[in-house]
Amino acid sequence: MDPLAWLASAHHDQLALCDSLEAIADSLPEEINRETCAYAARMIGPMMRDLHAGEEQRVFAWIEQRIADDASVHALLERLKYEHCEDECFAEELTEMLGRLGAADRTVNAETAGYMLRGFFTSVRRHISFEQECLRSMLVRRSGETSC
Repeated sequence: MDPLAWLASAHHDQLALCDSLEAIADSLPEEINRETCAYAARMIGPMMRDLHAGEEQRVFAWIEQRIADDASVHALLERLKYEHCEDECFAEELTEMLGRLGAADRTVNAETAGYMLRGFFTSVRRHISFEQECLRSMLVRRSGETSC
């Protein structure tokens, strides 16, 4: 699959996840859908790991092949890989909390859960926005000139 098309699909899937997590956050504390929480707990970690691995293997590798001699591009890709790692670690924490919400664990603090959810989906949306502005334009231009 074309790297641009793959990236667009990955972003679509991640934004759909963010929308689901935002709906969970908005439902706290009184209207929690336990099934949605349990489902999110099962899929958030694997989904983020798979999408990030695919992005690094397909998109980043594709960029590196075409713009290998640009140190700023290499630094940019390293930054994005680090953000992937941060998001995956955060997803692990959310997995535990969402699992507890799905199991109707009343010891989960709704304010903390909402804060965690909002922190995660805000960060993921910001990361995607950056990639759309910078990476996709870089892929389209296929040049070493980046201003991100």
